Amino acid sequence: MKKLISLIPILIASFSLAQSYQGKINKVSENGLHQILLSPEVRSASQNNIDYLRIFDAKNNEVPYVIYEGKSSNFSSNNFTIISKTAVPNVATSIIISNENALNLDHLTLKIANTDVDKKYNISGSNDQKEWFGLVINQKVIGLNDAGENFVERDFAFPLNNYKFLKIDFIDKNSLPINILGASLEESHSVNQSKTELKNFTQKIETDKKQKQTRITITFANPQVIDRIGFDISSPSYFLRDARILINKSRVYKKSTENYVENISAFQLNSKSKNRFDVQSFFAKEFTIEIDNQDNPALEIKKISLFQSPVSILTDLKSNENYTLKIDSTWSAPQYDLANSGIDFNQNYPVATISNLEKLEQAKSNEEAKTFWQTPLFMWICIVLAVAIIGYFAVGLVKDMNKEN
Repeated sequence: MKKLISLIPILIASFSLAQSYQGKINKVSENGLHQILLSPEVRSASQNNIDYLRIFDAKNNEVPYVIYEGKSSNFSSNNFTIISKTAVPNVATSIIISNENALNLDHLTLKIANTDVDKKYNISGSNDQKEWFGLVINQKVIGLNDAGENFVERDFAFPLNNYKFLKIDFIDKNSLPINILGASLEESHSVNQSKTELKNFTQKIETDKKQKQTRITITFANPQVIDRIGFDISSPSYFLRDARILINKSRVYKKSTENYVENISAFQLNSKSKNRFDVQSFFAKEFTIEIDNQDNPALEIKKISLFQSPVSILTDLKSNENYTLKIDSTWSAPQYDLANSGIDFNQNYPVATISNLEKLEQAKSNEEAKTFWQTPLFMWICIVLAVAIIGYFAVGLVKDMNKEN
């Protein structure tokens, strides 16, 4: 019974730790999907847990959102000129493509009029259209019929080269020629999302000559997500030092709390590198960077830079509508179908921003705060007390039965 009663302060503490924040989503000028970058302040307020986020419109209706990683690739297309087409009946059709800028090429895309014919082909290269050098021989292209269009596009690969002219010979020995409509170079380029640099932290540098180490303590006002760290080191001119990131943590072990130090990430500072490291992502208010100096002088560190990988959400907003972002650490993950609704995630969407993020003194449900008697805390206290009372009378009853026996 004592154990049950002892649960009451634990329940009270768990509910008292619940935090809630509220911010404004600035009005957008057009209807449709918008991306919202979650700033370091929002990430910190949500304890780096997007499940705690909700968006509400002016009528307090919940607005679905989905995590948006940003456009992952860009596509570019560069048209090439077909300078000649020649055909020898029942032998071959040859097209010559100009690469006048001598670009390095290892593939080209041809636009081909629909046909049910399959073709074997050879590819060669030249710088003067007189002397030709083999690149590909006796390859085959098939499936040249698209029911939805009157042409198809097929990629033709070959060894990397920079010939000024490329010739493709389509073998017509067993079929009529095919119609080549155009040639282009289509490429996909990965888009790297730039990381967000964190500001407003303090750093304390200490050198322990006995341990031959430098310890740098980084402290934020509120916990932050860190994914990358950079060092600007002014001296000495040459160095190679082992370093690590350490965080003080605690855990409950055999009914007692013990403190320990966790090694988050290890790296090597090197005078020949930029000394910028992607580290295992962690969420902390304070951490220590430990550098092994051995018998060398301590590093002169001009600046330490900290970064976090951007996280955005995608949501459908209406122009000139008022929207509110709310954060509550008692909420669980929402169940939205937006992610499976056919959204094209590989494109850029207009940006919406968050402003006036502030911590609420007391979390409210809908528009009015519930009284204590309506809260889950009161319900759990009643359950614990009821179990305790039943247990008390049950123990008494057992004792009386034992006396009678």
